[in-house]
Amino acid sequence: MPKTLFSVRSGLLALAALLPAMPAFAQDESLPMPPVFLNAMEPMVEREAATDKVVVTRHKGTFGGKTVAYDAIVTETPVTNAKGAKAAVVVTYAYLGRTKGDTKRPVLFIFNGGPGASSSPLHMNAFGPRRIVGKGEAAHLENNPNSLLDVADLVFIDPPGTGASMPVKGADASSLFSVTGDAAAVADVVQRWRQANHRTDAPFALVGESYGTARALAMLGAEDSAKLPLPDGVALFSLSIGDSDGPVISDVALLPTLAAVAWYHEAADRKGQTVAQRFAEARAFAEIDYAQALIAGASLPAVDRARIAARLSELVGLPAAQLEKDGLQLDRQAFMLGLLSAKGLRTGQLDGRATRAISESNMHPPFDDPSMTLGAETGHLIEDYIGKDLGYPLPSPYRSLNLGINFKWEWGRGEVYRTVRFTPFLTKAMADKPGMKLLTVGGYYDITTPIAAGQFALDHAGIGPDRRTSKSYAAGHSIFEDDAEMARFAGDVRQWAATLAK
Repeated sequence: MPKTLFSVRSGLLALAALLPAMPAFAQDESLPMPPVFLNAMEPMVEREAATDKVVVTRHKGTFGGKTVAYDAIVTETPVTNAKGAKAAVVVTYAYLGRTKGDTKRPVLFIFNGGPGASSSPLHMNAFGPRRIVGKGEAAHLENNPNSLLDVADLVFIDPPGTGASMPVKGADASSLFSVTGDAAAVADVVQRWRQANHRTDAPFALVGESYGTARALAMLGAEDSAKLPLPDGVALFSLSIGDSDGPVISDVALLPTLAAVAWYHEAADRKGQTVAQRFAEARAFAEIDYAQALIAGASLPAVDRARIAARLSELVGLPAAQLEKDGLQLDRQAFMLGLLSAKGLRTGQLDGRATRAISESNMHPPFDDPSMTLGAETGHLIEDYIGKDLGYPLPSPYRSLNLGINFKWEWGRGEVYRTVRFTPFLTKAMADKPGMKLLTVGGYYDITTPIAAGQFALDHAGIGPDRRTSKSYAAGHSIFEDDAEMARFAGDVRQWAATLAK
């Protein structure tokens, strides 16, 4: 396996399920899979033994305008398979403010998605004390003023099969690459870390992005089953938690996002609106007139069908005749390929602002997304940082992404990502612990996990706006990749994290 890996958008969630193949005319099926994806398909480098090493180093930095002395703790935690045998070692990277006698600072346990993505995007690009800045050969590490260390301690978790968290040689780790196995293992790591570091009296929260939002909710179910303590808070970035993929609702939830993307590219008349205003206008139309038209289906009078198609066209920038022909239903691929087709461009899916010439869109599906950050060559920065700054000798090259486990992920009998329901775990947990604080975050330009889809899933589960804090940003799937929004994003999460101790 090549030692130089890459950083990718944390939005590589269930790629086979959520980034469906583009039409054949947009791609050359004879071309091989891009090298970066071939690297991500390489076999895992197994560990020789189920070790439990702990490495501590001391540091100082300025975060949120405050100077903080902190300890960095890298911990190896062996986890067991379905038969109770030690099958993998999970590695965590913790940062603890060194405030004398303060053992009740909130602790945030943070992970990304995939499944198969390491914690490196949120660790090294968003909230860790050091951040990767720049691209390609110009990429380097800088102190991260947006880190949350001024208000909370941070524990970044590489789930089994990612980062340095590899299977143990001779053990069967396959049960860990499933919704239930992964959730149980990571939940176990969280509680064992709290006990080992004498933080069982401190408030704690689960923070997940993309598939990490599904993992966080599945962990609530695992904690309930194992009679483990429930967290004081849950933060969900770019929600992918199910319950929004059925007829009608999938189109209703997608429309506001497509309207925001069309607004950005000026493929629809902005009429002096901000993107937030356009999003809100499109959502109001989607949830009333558009929803009623979709429910009516073939019984909708022709004059009303034409009226709805015309209004849709004004919002999403596609021809009304095409929308009417498609039964008023929206299609991600048709939108991404059609919105800017007159210019020969297609849009991104993880971030609808990104574009690429359709003629150059020749990757194998489902990887043909111009907003997917590939080949950034930051793997050596992550490895150098962990090895030199944190003093932890990596047993194998750091695995930012593992598509091998992504493609073979076990969703449950007869289930796929789109059909698994995660909200029941949250509903029960919030009933058992009414004071649990919930934060949801989304980007207006994220076509992969539209803001309205996650919010609908929560509303439908009985968790309305009065029971959560919801934030939206003029960004794509990974809010932290948008420099213009990162400071506000960090400020909102910092403010929410500070409430955990109240």
